[in-house]
Amino acid sequence: MPTTNSRRGVADPTATDPTATDPTATTVWFAMNGLVRDRARESRARITEVIDIPFSRFRALRRVAERPMTQRELAEGMGVDKSAMSGIVDDLVERGLVTREPEPSDRRCRLVTITDAGRRVVTEVIDNPAVAPSMFDALDGAELRQLAGLLDKLRRAAES
Repeated sequence: MPTTNSRRGVADPTATDPTATDPTATTVWFAMNGLVRDRARESRARITEVIDIPFSRFRALRRVAERPMTQRELAEGMGVDKSAMSGIVDDLVERGLVTREPEPSDRRCRLVTITDAGRRVVTEVIDNPAVAPSMFDALDGAELRQLAGLLDKLRRAAES
């Protein structure tokens, strides 16, 4: 019989069921993807309450906070076309949140780099506990660190 998570009163079907099979990568992917997509609207709303820029701009800003990227890399990573990315980057440049310069190794490409003001915007969102969906209240500090480590491992594998 499943046990109950005492903090939330939610049944955990894998806690004591010896016949439960290990989850597959596909079932875990669907669960993770569903959690993110089903709460995307809530997340966007929470972020736009903290900063006064459209969510699409924040998505781009967060990516270039990791490392400078060409406009093409940024468009591909976000799944938007080149003209939409030009508009997003134009807006971020006008706001003083990024710079766009010719890529040193290929001057036909444009390198998008975050500014100090852009980094402050990203930090403001990341440091605000009200931005994370309420489902994260179910995790304690150790569980958050474990999840962060696992997600970082998946991110590194995806980039290799």
